[in-house]
Amino acid sequence: MEMVDELEKDTKIIAVAKNDMSVNYIDELSKLPPHTLDELKRFFEDYKQLEHKSVIVDRFLGREDAYRVIEESMDSYKRHFAV
Repeated sequence: MEMVDELEKDTKIIAVAKNDMSVNYIDELSKLPPHTLDELKRFFEDYKQLEHKSVIVDRFLGREDAYRVIEESMDSYKRHFAV
């Protein structure tokens, strides 16, 4: 999920618990219950509002985009913090 948090890009990964039979079949956004993306969007909007901060939930991306973001984050971590 791409969002803009206080004018900075902020990407969130939506994941499910592999060992939870009630959700472990979900491997694409299209398999989520219809209201779930609305709930996630609203959650981030509401909790930021409580902090008196602005957030814009821009869009939801697919699984391949999530893997790319994770890889980029791991590479960034290695560049900045690897010993």
